[in-house]
Amino acid sequence: MDTEVKGCKKSPLGDLGAHSRERIRYFQTQTIPLKSDTIQAFVSQFKDDAGNDTLFQIRSKEGYPVSYFRKIKTSVCFDNKCRLLDIVLYWNVTGRYLGYELPEGEFLSKTEHEPFKPAEYARLNDLLADPFSPLANFSYEELVPKADLAASGLDAVSSATSKNVLNYVVEGAVYTTYKMWHFVYGAAQKEVIKLTEKRLSPGFLLKVLESSDSGDKIWALNHIRGQVELTPALRNTVLSFIDNNRFNLAERAINALNPAELKSDSLQKMLFEKYPKVNYSLKNLIVTKLKEAPHLNSSVKTALANALKSANGELLTNILDLFKQHRVSDRETGRIIAGLLQSENNFLSQKAFIYLKSANIDDQRVTEQLNAYKTKHHL
Repeated sequence: MDTEVKGCKKSPLGDLGAHSRERIRYFQTQTIPLKSDTIQAFVSQFKDDAGNDTLFQIRSKEGYPVSYFRKIKTSVCFDNKCRLLDIVLYWNVTGRYLGYELPEGEFLSKTEHEPFKPAEYARLNDLLADPFSPLANFSYEELVPKADLAASGLDAVSSATSKNVLNYVVEGAVYTTYKMWHFVYGAAQKEVIKLTEKRLSPGFLLKVLESSDSGDKIWALNHIRGQVELTPALRNTVLSFIDNNRFNLAERAINALNPAELKSDSLQKMLFEKYPKVNYSLKNLIVTKLKEAPHLNSSVKTALANALKSANGELLTNILDLFKQHRVSDRETGRIIAGLLQSENNFLSQKAFIYLKSANIDDQRVTEQLNAYKTKHHL
C-alpha cells in the first residue's frame, strides 16, 4: 500500500505503481479535481543534462491530462566534487511546479554529503514552487566564482557571492537547488504546456477552471478563445468570473469570448447583465468587447443608451464609439441621446451633440433639440 513521508503531500501518481515507506516525496496541493488512470510516455529533445528525454503524462479515465513527471538523473558538481542527483519532478497540467519524489532509498545531500533534514526537503519544495525566483538570472558558474573558492577555501555556501542567493536556495545545497529549479522551469515545462494544449476540450477546461489556484484559472481562460467551442456550460462558467472581486480573472473572462460567438443575442444579453454589477474598469471592458460583435442587440443598445446618463469620461466616449461603430441611428436611441443635450454636464452634452451631428438621425424631435443646442451655444 502506498504511504507518505510525514509532512508531505501524496504523489499525484495515486495508486499507479508501488511505493515503499522509504520513498521521500514532497508536493504542492493538487488543485485540479482529476483522478489518475493511465500514463502516456512522450519522447522529446530537451537538450539538457537530465539524463533522459522522456516526459510522462498522467491521464484521467476521460483522457484528460492530470499531471506530468520526468525522471532526472544527473551529476551536481562544485569544488571539484560531484554527486548524483536522482529524482522525479512533477508538473500540473498548466506547467506549474507540482512536487518531487526520490526513488526508493535515495536522499538529497548537502556539502560533505550531509543528508537533507525534513525541514530542508520542505524548504526545497517551497523554493521550487516560485516561478519568479532570482535563480533565473544566475548562471551555474556565477553562483560561486572559482577564484573566491580557491582564495578562501570556503564551500559553496560560505562564499561572499553565494550570499546573494542564500534566500533562494537550501543552505549547503546551492547547486542542487539551482539545477532542480532550472529543470522545473526549463524545456520540460514548455513541453508540458505543449502536450496539454493538444488535449484541450470544453470538458477539460471546465475542470481546470475548478482549480483553487488563480493561475490555473487564468491559464484556462487564455486557452478558450479560438481554441475550443464555447459550450453552454463553459460559457456560464466563464461569465461567472466577471465580478469586482477578481479583476484579473474578470478581464481574462471577457477576453475569452470570441467575436464570432458574440453574434448570439443571448450571449450579448448575458454579458451585459454583468454591466450594472461591476466597476468602472470592467464596464469599459464589456463595452469594448461588444465592439467585436457583428451586430449590437437592440435591448443591449437601449440599455447602454440609458446608461449614458450616469457615464462619464472614457466610459461615455467608449459607449458612443460603440454606437458609431455599429452605425446606431434609430429614432429611439437618438431621442435618448438627444435628451443629454440639456445636461448640466458640459462634457456629456458636448459628446452627445458631436455624436448626433454625425449620426444623421431622421427624427424631427432630435433635429429640434440639436438646433436648440446650437443656438444656446452659438454654434
